Amino acid sequence: MPGPLGLQLRIATDESYSSYHPVGDFPLVRVLRDPIYVEVRLLQKTDPNLVLVLHHCWASPGPHATSQPQWPILVEGCPFQGDNYRTRLIPMGPASPELPFPSHYQRFVISTFAFVEPPGMAVLEGEVYISCSASVCHLAQPEPCRPSCQLGVPSRVRRSVGGRRTGDVTGTVISQGRVVFPEAPERRGTQQRG
Repeated sequence: MPGPLGLQLRIATDESYSSYHPVGDFPLVRVLRDPIYVEVRLLQKTDPNLVLVLHHCWASPGPHATSQPQWPILVEGCPFQGDNYRTRLIPMGPASPELPFPSHYQRFVISTFAFVEPPGMAVLEGEVYISCSASVCHLAQPEPCRPSCQLGVPSRVRRSVGGRRTGDVTGTVISQGRVVFPEAPERRGTQQRG
């Protein structure tokens, strides 16, 4: 697929994914147990045989995809196994007038429990940006366009980096604003022990 990869990461207002937070809504404030409805979409493509593939998604404190530290959300397209409250992948339905190319979208729900900082595994407080790396797969390619966790393959079986499809263009996208996690009232003045 020639040319740069046009991607957009949006945060939906609810689980219907029918409306999205505009730039003016940021920073979004989320507290413990508040879900974050994330959507990554492919822009300016109309080929129904293209499939958007998420590789990695992460949260970081800065507005750049390379900001450190990074908290994994998706690893090789699958929910990060180190979370007690795993991110949920949302399956896309069939094509509809509102969503003519469902394969151009990937959706997932993040639990605010997901962001913990080793070694003490303290719950993240402060602000984060959400980033994802993605590429586009063509359904005619011999290799499946879905990560192993969506194909029913055990999560330890992964495609090697050397096995990446020819012609893949990978792009990275970041949320248009930050999500703020205020200090939880019940945690004030307490320290988690690691």
